[in-house]
This record gives sequence, structure tokens and C-alpha cells, in this order.
Amino acid sequence: MNALTCTGPYAILILYGIKLVENRSMWPEPSEGRAAISCSKSFCKEEYGQFIAWASANLPPEDFEKLPAWCEVKDWPGKIVGVSDYKARERTGRETWDEGYQYWWDLSNVVRLPEPISCRGNIGMWQMPLELAAKVSAADDFLRLRIETADDAYPLFRAAIPIAKDYEGFFVLPIDKERRPICKPILVSLGNIRGTTAVELREVFREAFKVDADAIIVAHNHPSGDPTTSKADLQLTAALQSAANLLGVKFLDHLILGSADCEGGRGYVSVMERLNNNWTGR
Repeated sequence: MNALTCTGPYAILILYGIKLVENRSMWPEPSEGRAAISCSKSFCKEEYGQFIAWASANLPPEDFEKLPAWCEVKDWPGKIVGVSDYKARERTGRETWDEGYQYWWDLSNVVRLPEPISCRGNIGMWQMPLELAAKVSAADDFLRLRIETADDAYPLFRAAIPIAKDYEGFFVLPIDKERRPICKPILVSLGNIRGTTAVELREVFREAFKVDADAIIVAHNHPSGDPTTSKADLQLTAALQSAANLLGVKFLDHLILGSADCEGGRGYVSVMERLNNNWTGR
């Protein structure tokens, strides 16, 4: 597993599909394989401001609009933010890099990680430490997931439950057009150990629109371990389904997570099964 490092603006351009090639002119002759893209450790607000000023004057409006605000990227420096396949291609014609290097890096299939992985002081120009490579591989595996059934989504929600600790948490999982999770389940509301959490429909769909989700599946946990569906659960699910239809977002299911061994080891109840059996877990 090799690592590509580049300045913050270059990483952003690559990840947003504006810039597809990154020059690493000081490297030895390149080969092919998997690579991680990390932001420069020197990336700062002033540097990003200079980049935005340049971008506003040089990028087409549709590309400039894709760029995030500083508050979205200020925690990126020193972190791996994308993975890709890479290959080297010999330059032709009269063009050369300032350093006279005759090869460039042609990055393809660049995919932004669901969340940055810290690499400050723990990454070399070439070979990643094994523990860091394992993290990148795990994130890459996450990006290849497909959410076709409730069973596919269940492990992601189960892994997110500790965020709620001993309380009831309500989560939304945004999904793209290819049925891939866009990110890990997002906690949108938190209740307490004795009562249910109040869920605002607008909060659920706000998270979906932030990441341009094509579909969502939601879930909440019952700290008691008993996933019995209540009348309120049925009503909330029906309301979410109606709102999704109006907003043009596919609503796939609402899972209630109990103890891992409940429901014959299934670990959850599908509220949609209770409502209309249109989309079920296996």
C-alpha cells in the first residue's frame, strides 16, 4: 500500500473530480497499485483562502460550487481523505515538470473516504504502516458495500449504537443511487434510557440532502434490548415514508435494534415489515 501526499487544494480538487492528475515529481520511477491521498500538514486557513481566490477566477462555476467551505475541511490536514488506483504515464511532447521528471501520476477511481483517517507523523512517502494500511482497506471495503436488504444495513447501525451509550438514539443512513452507503449512520436525535427520543422529520431529511442521498434507511435502538414495535414507531415510519415520497427520496426501512440475540438472533425488527412488507430484511 503506497501513499500519495498532496496539498490540501489538490486533494480537494481530486476528490471533487475537478483535478484528475497529481504530479509527484521528486519520487523515483512510479509503478501501479493502490494509493491513499492525504492533505498537506501545512494546509491552513490562509492557504485555503488563497486557493479559493484562485479557484473563483479560474474554475468553471459548476466546479467552483463543488468546493467546500473552510469549516468543512479545516480538520483535514495530516489526514488521509481518499483512496484510488494509480498508474504512471510517461509524458510526451515538449512538456516537462520543473524538476525535469518525465512521468506523472494518473489517478483513477478516486473515492473519498467516509471520514478522514489521521496520518500525522505516521505516514511515509512510500509504504504505510500496516495498521494504517488496514484502516484504509477497511474504509475501502465500506465504500464497496451495497444496501440491498435490511440485513445489509443492520451491521452499520449495530456498530453505531455505542454513540448513544445507554440512551435511545435515532440514526439515518444516507444511500446513493448505486445502493452504497454514503457515510456511516448519522445520529439525528437522542432520548434517554426511560423514554423515546423525539424525532424531527426535517432533521432526518436535512442529513440526507447534505450528502445528496438517493435513499435512506433509519434505525433506533431500544436500550432494554426488547425491539417490540410501538404504535408511535408505526406512526413515525408512515410519516417518514410520506415525507420521503414528497421530497423525492426513497425510504427503505426503519429498523428497531434490540439485543443482538433478539428475534431469533436477527437483532432487529423491520417496521416496514409491520406496515406493508414492501421492503424486508432476510
